[in-house]
Amino acid sequence: MSSKIAVSIIGGGLIIQGLLFFAFAAPLTDQTFSGAGEEARHVGIIMRESLAGMSFLAGLVIFLMRQENHRVVKRVLFSCAIGFGLISLIMTKTFISEAAFVPLPALIIYLSVTAYAFYIAFRKY
Repeated sequence: MSSKIAVSIIGGGLIIQGLLFFAFAAPLTDQTFSGAGEEARHVGIIMRESLAGMSFLAGLVIFLMRQENHRVVKRVLFSCAIGFGLISLIMTKTFISEAAFVPLPALIIYLSVTAYAFYIAFRKY
């Protein structure tokens, strides 16, 4: 699989995640922090909507990198791998400490994207 396909998949996934986070901010916040008070729930929804915008922005930037040269795309994939790796570590810490609900499929997806981005970034051209 080419690095251009990888940035298309990762970028497209982040764009979709951003749209879903915005559209379902309230239910996702309720699922993640069940039992939170009304004020905390309101703050969580606002934060999730903000996260939706950041996810959409990052996805769009990554998606538009498809037209760049191979070396630049591999650097972007390496950066994605580091970022997704950190997100995975934070999600794992939250999952283990039970500080909030972390869906296991989401954690598996982030770990998979981390491995995928590292693989494509370091694969010989």
